[in-house]
Amino acid sequence: MNKLIVILALLLSACAGFGIFKHKPQIYADKFTGNHASLASCVINKLRSDTRWVISGLGYEVRRYPDIDATEVYAYSLGTLPGMYARTLPTNPDAVGIYAEPVPKVRNYVGSPYTGPNYSFLLMIKRTDDESVRATLRGDEYEGSIAWENLKACSSSSS
Repeated sequence: MNKLIVILALLLSACAGFGIFKHKPQIYADKFTGNHASLASCVINKLRSDTRWVISGLGYEVRRYPDIDATEVYAYSLGTLPGMYARTLPTNPDAVGIYAEPVPKVRNYVGSPYTGPNYSFLLMIKRTDDESVRATLRGDEYEGSIAWENLKACSSSSS
């Protein structure tokens, strides 16, 4: 009987964390020159043209916050992008690919905990003054480091 109670307690505590996604650790932060919206677009375009299938196959959700003058880019691996179904997956040979630039969702910023699907990285670019932005990147080291290098390249090409 005691073993059954212990097993049930362990299962219950393991299931208690489902549905609440915690942010991944921050791996980069720095100041750059440029506009947050154009830098985000440039990073997405560079990642899409990357020859590595893990990088070029990422899907994106872009959120623009006019109230704090910022842009967030969520990158998702294949199959985890919201609204992506097996019929539209690039790995499905019969699928119809969606290669258009992601349409930014414009909304007010609410600093609530993230509860969406598991992302590869989250790039937040926020304007600090007329010529510069502050960027932070959370996520997986591999995809995040490539995105960060592309952000550096986009910032240096825009100055």
